[in-house]
Amino acid sequence: MKRTLWTVHLLLMGLLPTIAQKYQVPVSEAHEQMKKGQYEPTWESLETHQTPEWFRDAKFGIWAHWGAQCVEGSGDWMARGLYLEGGGQYNYHREHYGHPSEFGYKDILTLFKAEKWDPEELVERYKRCGAQYVFVLGNHHDNYDLWDSKYQPWNSQNIGPKKDILEGWARAAKKAG
Repeated sequence: MKRTLWTVHLLLMGLLPTIAQKYQVPVSEAHEQMKKGQYEPTWESLETHQTPEWFRDAKFGIWAHWGAQCVEGSGDWMARGLYLEGGGQYNYHREHYGHPSEFGYKDILTLFKAEKWDPEELVERYKRCGAQYVFVLGNHHDNYDLWDSKYQPWNSQNIGPKKDILEGWARAAKKAG
C-alpha cells in the first residue's frame, strides 16, 4: 500500500508540467523552471524506483508540519476553513480576528514571525528522540512558500518572518548529520 501511494505521488508530480502546458499556465522568466528528474510520468518509469537503503533501515523520522497555517492554531487547512461559513475554523477566525473579508489569510501571513523558531535546537531534539531523518513542510497547499521562492511573492522571505525557513531547516539538519 505504501509503495502504491508513493508511486501515485511521484506520478502526479511528474504530470504537473504536462497539466500546466495543456492548460497554458503562463510561466514568466522570473519563475523557476521545474528540473527534469530521472522519472517519466508513466507507471513503467515509476516502477523502476528503488527505495534508498538508508531509508529502508531508518525506523523513525519526524515530519515538521509547521508554517503560517499554525498561527491560528485552529487546525489543518485553516487557510480554506476560515472562509467556510459556519465551520469551526470560520467561527474561530471570526471570534479571534474578525470577519475573513476584513482580515483574511493574507493578513494571517503577516502574523507568522517565527521569532522563537530555532531549527538547530529542534533538529537536535528530534535526533535525541531517535529520529534518523526529518521532513519539513515547504508549502501547506495555501500557495505560501517557506523559502525565498521565485515562483511568486507569497513566501516567507517576503511576508511574515522575512527568512528562508527551508534553508534554516536544511542547515540545521546538515549540521546534525
